[in-house]
Amino acid sequence: MTNDRAAFLFLLRNAEILRDSPSWLQRRAFYPPVRLAFWLWSMLCGFDIPLGVFGAGLSIAHRGSIVVNGDAVVGRNCRIHQNVTIGAIGGEAPVIGDDVFIGPGAGIYGPVRIGSGAKIGPHAYVVDDVPEAGRAFAPKATIR
Repeated sequence: MTNDRAAFLFLLRNAEILRDSPSWLQRRAFYPPVRLAFWLWSMLCGFDIPLGVFGAGLSIAHRGSIVVNGDAVVGRNCRIHQNVTIGAIGGEAPVIGDDVFIGPGAGIYGPVRIGSGAKIGPHAYVVDDVPEAGRAFAPKATIR
């Protein structure tokens, strides 16, 4: 992992810790500058990832556009690539299990459940549930 993504993940986790800290001093003195640094790194890397969505062990493969709805829930050890969107439809967002791979350009929308260990292929458009250890891939293009 390159330094820019490592710095982003470091700031993400520290902002989450400080936001939820029981210490008034930590919330008032340390959270605002860490949150600002997190926002700046988000802009640099092209990530729109809200605090508290991803479980521990998030792995971001490449810098590039990643947009995640704040109501989504993503489990532990998720691997996510560039140009991914995890969005809500009608106010309902996806719930994604642990150890899920999300390929480049994938979109996951609405009140879907992605089971643990699932693999979402490149450019897949997911609007239906994917079972545990299941796979969702984009339809193959026909070349004439």
